[in-house]
Amino acid sequence: MTAPTAADIAATTLASTAAPTADDTFDALTQLADAAGHVSTVLFNYRRDNPDAADVAQALNLELALDKRAIELRTQAVTLLGSQAADAVAQLKQAAGKINGFLADVKKIEGQLTVASAVIGLAAAALVGDTGGIFTAIGGVYTALQSAKS
Repeated sequence: MTAPTAADIAATTLASTAAPTADDTFDALTQLADAAGHVSTVLFNYRRDNPDAADVAQALNLELALDKRAIELRTQAVTLLGSQAADAVAQLKQAAGKINGFLADVKKIEGQLTVASAVIGLAAAALVGDTGGIFTAIGGVYTALQSAKS
């Protein structure tokens, strides 16, 4: 079995490092970048071990093209990772906004329940004719209203 030439090595690698589509994931991009980097190293070793080979100049050109492709793929992967992180942060901010809105509603309802409870206390004191209880309940209603405003 004969050893593959630099052109064979490069052709195989270039076929596996076609330009990614928008649907490619971070992992796919990094795997393609790693494959291009690995074959670039193989081509370097080929040139080092076969300095007199007829295709040594072609091997160098292919090695440089693969190095450039590996850099491009890694850049795309980092960019994709950055956009995914930005999307995640945006989703977290949106969720936090919804939670804040929910908590504001809960606080408003809590204030309304506190006022209602104080009014019921006032009504109960008035029904039994407890003058001291009425004054205390009026103070409770006032406090509940002040709390509900804040």
